[in-house]
Amino acid sequence: MAALYQLEIVTPMGAKFDGEVDNCVLRSTEGDIGILKGHSPYVAAIETGQIKIHTAEGQTRYAAASEGFVHVTGELVRILVSSCEWAEEIDPDQAKAEKEAARAKVAEAKTPEERELAKYVLQKARIRRRVAKKRADYVANKK
Repeated sequence: MAALYQLEIVTPMGAKFDGEVDNCVLRSTEGDIGILKGHSPYVAAIETGQIKIHTAEGQTRYAAASEGFVHVTGELVRILVSSCEWAEEIDPDQAKAEKEAARAKVAEAKTPEERELAKYVLQKARIRRRVAKKRADYVANKK
């Protein structure tokens, strides 16, 4: 097993994760970043996207997260985001319906402001759908 470090994922509603991991991958405003133990001190803005972690127990977990920040210091990585949902918390069918509804809102937008907001909602819906498909119990093309 790779070297472990402490990871905290925190939202305004409270802690979503607090435990040891050997790696974490997330999307910063500069692109995807992978964090291993011993990463140099680092602070970055996070875009809406997927967070992937590999826990001390050997489990790979995926989360859909909205914008925020990541702060890396020594043995601790803290991710502060507006929202975060683990794959197992997202209903794949509902996520698909939300994505389709968001796509329709983009097409119906009448002003540039409405269009930008609709595109943001669509981006979040796409991430949720992508993460929902990573649930252990997800079956593609189910009847």
